[in-house]
Amino acid sequence: MIKNIKKILGKLAAFFKSAGTLSAGKINDYIACPRKYKYQYSGAKKSRISSHYLSFANSLQDAVEVMHAGRIAELDDKQVFEILKNCWKGIGYGSSEQEDTFWMAGLRMLMDYVAKNRFFRNRIMAVKENVSGKFAGYLFNVRFSQVSKNPDGKIEVVQFKTGKRFQNEASLRSDLQSVINYSIARERWGGKLGSYSVYNLYHGVKIAVEPSDKDIENCEKIVGDTVRKIKLGYFTPQQGPLCSWCEFAPVCPARKLLPDPRIYKRVLESKRLAMSYSKFSLYKNCPRNYKRIYIDKIAAKPRYFFSIGLSVHKAMEDLYSYDGIGEPSLKFLLESYQKNWEGGGYNSPEQEETFFNEGRQWMNNYYEKHVKGQWKKAWKTEPYFEAPLQGPHIGAGHLLVGFIDRIEENPDGTYSIYDYKTDPLLRTQEEVDSDLQLTMYSWVCEKYFGIKIKDAALIFFRFNEIIRTTRGNEDYKKMLELIDKLGAGILKNAGEAFSLPAEEADKLFMPTINKYCGGCDFLEDCPLKDEILQKSSAEVMNISDDLQVNDGELGPDELGAEVKNKK
Repeated sequence: MIKNIKKILGKLAAFFKSAGTLSAGKINDYIACPRKYKYQYSGAKKSRISSHYLSFANSLQDAVEVMHAGRIAELDDKQVFEILKNCWKGIGYGSSEQEDTFWMAGLRMLMDYVAKNRFFRNRIMAVKENVSGKFAGYLFNVRFSQVSKNPDGKIEVVQFKTGKRFQNEASLRSDLQSVINYSIARERWGGKLGSYSVYNLYHGVKIAVEPSDKDIENCEKIVGDTVRKIKLGYFTPQQGPLCSWCEFAPVCPARKLLPDPRIYKRVLESKRLAMSYSKFSLYKNCPRNYKRIYIDKIAAKPRYFFSIGLSVHKAMEDLYSYDGIGEPSLKFLLESYQKNWEGGGYNSPEQEETFFNEGRQWMNNYYEKHVKGQWKKAWKTEPYFEAPLQGPHIGAGHLLVGFIDRIEENPDGTYSIYDYKTDPLLRTQEEVDSDLQLTMYSWVCEKYFGIKIKDAALIFFRFNEIIRTTRGNEDYKKMLELIDKLGAGILKNAGEAFSLPAEEADKLFMPTINKYCGGCDFLEDCPLKDEILQKSSAEVMNISDDLQVNDGELGPDELGAEVKNKK
């Protein structure tokens, strides 16, 4: 009793303690994995590993600084080569071959930068400028890559990124780091601020970022929720694909007992398959869309149907992992739904309010029909898996990865799988019986978790319906044959595309018209656009949160990240 009281008092004391100086990196680290945050910032296990990503980014940042210190318009390729050579930092690379790859990429990026900025007229005021300011009521420190004054006397702030992953304007407006950086810059320079931009050196593209009030409000909520959890001491490990790159994987309680804590990383580096249902489904629906996201690394735009799906998933996770006394109340569920609300991707405040209210009604309906008087805690909520995968065409050494929404244990010792859907269409029993996702999850549970699956179900919140189905060995056999067949195509085409010009590589991943085309991020550049626009809405305007990309599956940005504070 006394021990529990001391624990509660300790948490209260921590809650009222200052959060200290924050950064976007710290907030993102906590969101990715609270336990890693604890190791990195609060514990004795702080990382001492040097990252080649950081070395690469700082090398290019320093080279750009040197180029602007002289007359950039007069630089030739040989001089750019010498500048990079003098600025190069070779720390953290795994091999000379890896370092050579980054070196050549860096040289290409700098030559492109010089070509596009020969007539740069701004006066450089500072590089790697540390600026402190308030965001969401907390003190943040940011480091701006470049601060300059344009001929009109306005301040232009630029953040360099060196990774292959490309974020368009819509994605950057809701990006946590971009929103925080923009807000701190606006606070620092006020009306003198002309623009805040992100310059992606890999793609040679500079994009001005001006978040809306709603974008800022959403990010303030993320920061507030994250700081609250940090103060309360919530540091549960959050497993996912990026765990394989974590320097704390060998000591993390969620990873250290696995046969290979870094298996996902090894699979990607050896050019083998690491397939989730959404990744596999994306290729099955449209190879071109798959290429844009997983090979070209173009970030997906925020979408409202992803946001409401995520809000519902988080509320359900809270509901079925509830540790209180008795059954969780409807009030608990509604408060969780509101607390976990994701506001990104909506076209207007009115649209967001409409969806919020609809989702709240879904929670009411679901609780009354499926929870009240019959709730039981889940065996697992959102468990992550990395199941070994092989086939006659793809060979061995591949992975099937993902998260299962909920697994419940039945009185007879069997288990049931539940997957949540916020789709606007209710599927038929026949469609659920042939659903590939449920087949994958059933197979994974039996082969990876070692449990017997009684049935699997899709929960359609818009319709408050649960449709159940079963799976057997014949279903697993067909699924594995399909993965083997399509997986062989992915391996072959991805391998060939690596050494081809972009236009030729695209031909290996031809677009396919499917029911999700109308909402595709890449419709404008699709060669089938005219044909798609002639289709009826029922044929091409379906939406589903199944298509949401887990950024962790892409792995770290393999050609560096944004330049970060070395501290």
